[in-house]
Amino acid sequence: MDSPQSVDDFIHVVTSVEVDTKRPGQFCLHVDVRAVFAGLNAAKDGAFEVRCLIETIKKCQAVCGLELPEDFGQRLSHFAVEPARYHLRITPQNVDVPLYVDPIIPSPTDYKLARKQLAAEIMALGLTPGEYDLSDAKARIDPASASLRLHIEKRLASLNRHQLLQTFIEQHDALLVAERMKIQRVHQSLAHAVEYDRLNAVESARKEFGTMARHYRYLLEKTISSSATSNGEVTEGIVRELVGLVDWYMVLTGASDTLHNGVDVGGVKIDESYIPEIFYSEGYDNREEAFLREYAKSRLGLGANDEDAVKGESKDLLSSERLKSAFMIDLGFDLQNMLTALVVLSQAQRHGFGDELALSYAAPPGRIAQGLADSIEGLDLAEATKITAFLTITEAGVRRLSGRDVDEADVPYWEHNKRIHRYAIRPLVLDGTDLRWGAEMASRAMYNWMSAVQDGYLPADFGWPNVEPVIREVKESIEKRLEVRTEEIFRRHTKFVLRGIDFFKRFRSEGFEDVGDFDVFAYWPDTNLLVTVECKYNQPPFTVKDGRRLRDRIFGKAENDRAGQFSRILRRRQFLEQNRSKLLKLLTWPQSETVSFRNFELYVSRDVYYWMVHPPYPVPTQFVRIDTLDTWIKTELIPPCLND
Repeated sequence: MDSPQSVDDFIHVVTSVEVDTKRPGQFCLHVDVRAVFAGLNAAKDGAFEVRCLIETIKKCQAVCGLELPEDFGQRLSHFAVEPARYHLRITPQNVDVPLYVDPIIPSPTDYKLARKQLAAEIMALGLTPGEYDLSDAKARIDPASASLRLHIEKRLASLNRHQLLQTFIEQHDALLVAERMKIQRVHQSLAHAVEYDRLNAVESARKEFGTMARHYRYLLEKTISSSATSNGEVTEGIVRELVGLVDWYMVLTGASDTLHNGVDVGGVKIDESYIPEIFYSEGYDNREEAFLREYAKSRLGLGANDEDAVKGESKDLLSSERLKSAFMIDLGFDLQNMLTALVVLSQAQRHGFGDELALSYAAPPGRIAQGLADSIEGLDLAEATKITAFLTITEAGVRRLSGRDVDEADVPYWEHNKRIHRYAIRPLVLDGTDLRWGAEMASRAMYNWMSAVQDGYLPADFGWPNVEPVIREVKESIEKRLEVRTEEIFRRHTKFVLRGIDFFKRFRSEGFEDVGDFDVFAYWPDTNLLVTVECKYNQPPFTVKDGRRLRDRIFGKAENDRAGQFSRILRRRQFLEQNRSKLLKLLTWPQSETVSFRNFELYVSRDVYYWMVHPPYPVPTQFVRIDTLDTWIKTELIPPCLND
């Protein structure tokens, strides 16, 4: 579609009006769609909407032989300056998927049938109805989930493997497309007024499509990990049945992981019909909802200043000679070429891998390698072949964790870093003699690789000796920039700011305790307000196990646990309480003698995580994302009168 003209170029939006002779009081409007396109494109206020309304009413009045009051337009003028309620934006289609998708999602009946199957498995195990907590609950959940897993495996083995692979790939892609489109519409709605809750819309997209996509991904990886196949036809009903079973399976294993990792307390109730009900501690659902709303805010960028965001390394890193050399030595191909290959796979139709837009594409490995070599400048066939092989998820690799020589009993969905064969980073699937993939998944895989490397870590623990030192330096660079940016933001509000101040080293003659450095130390003399800031960049969690590790890394088992970051924060807090006045005097910062002092403690990071919204034990610390720090200082820290 061509770029729109200016709306001022159009004399009329509503070109003519006719009375509907069959339906009294109704009219048929003829509209210049080019004018509508021009008026709604990137609309910022309601001026175009008011113009359309006035034109419509005026022409309707005219065909009825009536005239508008002279001040009619003036009565509507205040609507013209209000935020636009209708908005249009041109969004290029960067991924070769159908514009409209209709994923297969289980119905309530399918979930009930899956629950009935689970009840049969529990009854066959001889588990006694009752309510069980903690370890007693886990002892009953684990056999039930294992029995249900075996049932799922038998169902998969009875079906045609080729049909399963194609169906799971396509349905997974359809769900990713549906999720992306819904969230994209919410992002676009930020430009105009809406009556729905944007945060709920983002969260519902994650629940409705994201969770279901994970179920399909599990089924796909499970099918890949086994060569078993039969003649059973894969129908839509069977697909819904399988996803419903996996949903219940994940409820059980999720509860077991939560209990095992001490993320929450809870248990299981088994009623007289052998139907299980998982429960957690009081307030668990409310805590989860509160976190998800905070997470949705971060995805929408509410309250954020994009210029304050501490982003990963620039795209120059991906094409740097040092990283290129490291990848060539360890893997025999360039990372930049692999990322470009994933772009080509995500645009499969336009690169000749299909005649029309589809939810999956297939071609022999040699054809894919040749297509990549033909499409990517400077890429020879030998390197393209290595990239194709690397991006292919293998049957032998799916159930293997790095550093272990044994197969796991199941697809190890509970792990992330040690899973070097995951569909999320290797989107090519061997289907007979062809490789099959989804264009949306190829695009997501490209993003997963690119964002991970730019953020200072690899998507998995590959153990590459030359690549990993380069990536580690990226992480260290981000951590340093986080401190620098925090200092810059505080300097907008007070000139009394220091970064990386270590009082033990700077004032050795004072004999201070060595508590390490304060990442940022800021003071407002007029209000006697002192703020200490800890800046931390933590790798994001992807599983329950990762979440527990992150919790322990930040908080430890208790605030004085030396294994956690908060043990050092506690020591600095106590040091400040004992020496506050003396520290300000040593820095020659003016102290107020008439205003009561206040100390504030911040933990600034790039992202928001569950434990920052709900710490495992009470702390006086405020957790703030770096891109919202300026807003937080203005609204939460400094009295409004000092912001004027």
